[in-house]
Amino acid sequence: MATFNNGINGGFNGKVGSTIGYQLNGKWVMRSLPKLSPKNKKGSANQRACRSGFTKMQHFLSPVIDFIRVGFNLESKLRQMGAHNVAKSYNMLNALDANGAIDYSKICLTFGNLRGVENHSIAQDDIGFHFSWTDNSENTWIRTTDQIMLLAYNVNDKRAYCKLSGARRETGFDSLLIPSLEKGNEFHTWISFIADDRQGISMSSYAGKFIF
Repeated sequence: MATFNNGINGGFNGKVGSTIGYQLNGKWVMRSLPKLSPKNKKGSANQRACRSGFTKMQHFLSPVIDFIRVGFNLESKLRQMGAHNVAKSYNMLNALDANGAIDYSKICLTFGNLRGVENHSIAQDDIGFHFSWTDNSENTWIRTTDQIMLLAYNVNDKRAYCKLSGARRETGFDSLLIPSLEKGNEFHTWISFIADDRQGISMSSYAGKFIF
């Protein structure tokens, strides 16, 4: 928005359409806004990779937003930001390669300092994925009542299946049921722990890629 100086017959300061008015050496002058060159409109290789990565990360996070809201809840409160924005910021910095492609093995879906999952493995059958892990609470201050969080993500159709409050840490196993319509699709999986009172959460662990 521009403002007139000395009335309508005076010079103006600011932007009007594609023109900028300002004072130079005591005189009022106008100039047009610079036009972006085809190169600038297209962007550099790094800019295009960043734009591509941003879009891909946005598409990835959308189906897992409920999981993210729990997984990044504590960290988002510390940063005074939305959980989605914190998760996107972290994964943009840590889970994209130089070409803007997502490295799913580096994706983080829960963020915290609770002791995480150890010695995890997955078996699969016609009804879903079956996760197992070591009860690492023995002879430590870790509570056996921490609950498992599980997520499986269909990269082909951008669908996610999750469990926000699963079996206890001491149980050592839990399952995530997948509908039969997903047969033949590629999945990436993650596993983490959350405290029973929701005041602690671990960093998520990537559990592998599978064809269901």
